[in-house]
Amino acid sequence: MKFKALVAVLVALAALGMAAWLYQLQEGLIVTNMRNPFSWGLYIAMWAFFVGTAAGGLVVSSAIYIFGAREFKPIAPVASTTAFIFTVGAMVMVLPDLGRVDRILNMFLYPNFSSLLPWDLIVLSTYAFLSAIYTYVLLMPRIAERGVLGFLKKDATDLESLRQKSEKYAKVLAPIALPFAILIHTVTAWVLATQLSRPWWYGGLLAPTFIAAAIATGPAVVILASLFVYGYEDRLKNAYRLLGKISAASSAALLFMYYNDFLVRYWWGEGLEYEALAIVFRDYLHIHFLEVLFILFSAIVLAKATTRARLIIGSVSVNVGVLLHRFLLMPPAYNVFAFSIEGWQYPIAVGEVRGDLFSPQPVFVDYWSYSPSAVEIAVTVGIVAVLSLVLLTLLKALPLKDVGEKA
Repeated sequence: MKFKALVAVLVALAALGMAAWLYQLQEGLIVTNMRNPFSWGLYIAMWAFFVGTAAGGLVVSSAIYIFGAREFKPIAPVASTTAFIFTVGAMVMVLPDLGRVDRILNMFLYPNFSSLLPWDLIVLSTYAFLSAIYTYVLLMPRIAERGVLGFLKKDATDLESLRQKSEKYAKVLAPIALPFAILIHTVTAWVLATQLSRPWWYGGLLAPTFIAAAIATGPAVVILASLFVYGYEDRLKNAYRLLGKISAASSAALLFMYYNDFLVRYWWGEGLEYEALAIVFRDYLHIHFLEVLFILFSAIVLAKATTRARLIIGSVSVNVGVLLHRFLLMPPAYNVFAFSIEGWQYPIAVGEVRGDLFSPQPVFVDYWSYSPSAVEIAVTVGIVAVLSLVLLTLLKALPLKDVGEKA
């Protein structure tokens, strides 16, 4: 009953999101709160967030064969399934940001390989493909054992042969999958860090922070998905605890790199990098406080997560914190206008006529107070709902629980 109620809520949210997206397609991106001076907002923050949550899947699955973490083996199919879903989610999340969705075809017809965007698409697509293949390889014996997905049941001799093939193929895929798990976050970070006019992103530290955030949220997503499928079984407690410790350590590393960057900017005391930092603490201090609070709290909870409740609380907390962290990628970047002539910083046209005859508002600005519009929030919630529905369906439909399989 609870599951059906959850599905009903997700369907309703998905329908609301689709309606909001159709409205945006009809009216244009003007219904969002993004403008010429602020061209990336919630949609791109969610894109970066989904790339991060996709990390845990193949990191966990690959660790079985690369680092000998055999305790992860029972949950490996769940992990690779989440990797696939969230990678697809990252690619889908870009679509509403385009406004004209049909223009995504230009990426394929006229790719500009001097830009990192085509490379990001290639890496994400490859990672999604690897995740799907990895999931199938891990599930080969279980599919054959139960005769699901249109396959006929196999006898005991064939099953043993399939188990051996599954092990063999997984060992081959592991050293390929793990670098791609790192690469998708590196290339995604480079999409931002190579923008010379955005001093909040610019530099070499963004890629390591993306990786740290990913290894904090990815295992947490695997914990939540595995608890949904398997519950808090005794045989999985060590796996859950290890995943919690990995997430906690990565959260601590993320906060260290974050404040290391802050300290350097503060030490300079001037320049565009310092101005971007000042925007965080002047205009978005409440969001920054919450992101640090959630990430720090999750690190403390997951470092010694010995109960189901602590695992859930810590896993949800780190994802909320990193989501806020992703949102804060945008305002400090777009509210420092690095365009100037002989030291004079000139404003940018908003892109709309604002106000009326009796109370006109400036159409040129040097600051844009951004918060997502109701349409942006509805579209985002709708996409999250669709992804959740697909993930729950797969977790229910796939033979993820091992029957008589050796750990």
